Amino acid sequence: MKRRISPAAIVTGLVLAFLYLPIGMVIVNAFNANENLIGWGGGTLRWITGAFADERVRQDFLTSCLIALLSTVVAVTLSLAAVMAVSRLPKRTGAVLQTLTYARLMIPEVVIAAGILVVIQRLGLTTGTWSVVAGHIVFCSAYATLVLQSRFATLTGTYDEAAADLGAPPYRVFLRVLWPMMMPAVVIASLLSFTFSFDDVVSTVFLAGPETETLPVLILSLSRHGTSPEVNAIAVAFMFVSLVLMSLVALASFWPTKQTRRVTSEEEIS
Repeated sequence: MKRRISPAAIVTGLVLAFLYLPIGMVIVNAFNANENLIGWGGGTLRWITGAFADERVRQDFLTSCLIALLSTVVAVTLSLAAVMAVSRLPKRTGAVLQTLTYARLMIPEVVIAAGILVVIQRLGLTTGTWSVVAGHIVFCSAYATLVLQSRFATLTGTYDEAAADLGAPPYRVFLRVLWPMMMPAVVIASLLSFTFSFDDVVSTVFLAGPETETLPVLILSLSRHGTSPEVNAIAVAFMFVSLVLMSLVALASFWPTKQTRRVTSEEEIS
């Protein structure tokens, strides 16, 4: 008896095709020898090699990496400090800070970027790499805070309290007890922040100014004149970097947490 295809399977297939068919077309056209992209003209690596040979593409790629790296370092550092501080604050104060974190995720990015731009203009400052980094820190730190907060909430406080009772100073409690237990979450938060910053367009367009251009902004500007094999090749290379970062996030999520050994003597922790 022939099995009938259920309506749910049909709808699921249509949704998946709607989501991933455009991505597949970009990948195919990046290797299409037909310059007009009106049909398949055979496979070629000319567009990929041409994209890597373009000085503008390489420079924008390095700029994107620099901005993402700076944003990640600052955002994760601030988030880690905020998560640890909230645990020691009164509940009402901690709730207010947590609400502000969710607000950064709920408020449209274009509103935040426009607000930062207004502040920069009122202060008489110029936009550039530093302003893009500042804009990325705002939303990257919110995502990083959620990741770190979920991990920090699982810590009972037994280990750091035991270390403090044995006379370990606060910095050693952090380095020997809290840091090893928070490391997997820090890695995941860093990779996510780097990915979000590396892919960002909205804040970058508002805050970059005329002298700073990232790879996503380059793809956007080239796409305004119509699709071309070069745009598809740059997009595929950009997609590859994002997929590598997201794969690292997935691997880091399975990183086994090394539990801190129970403190048996003062010499072991001091």
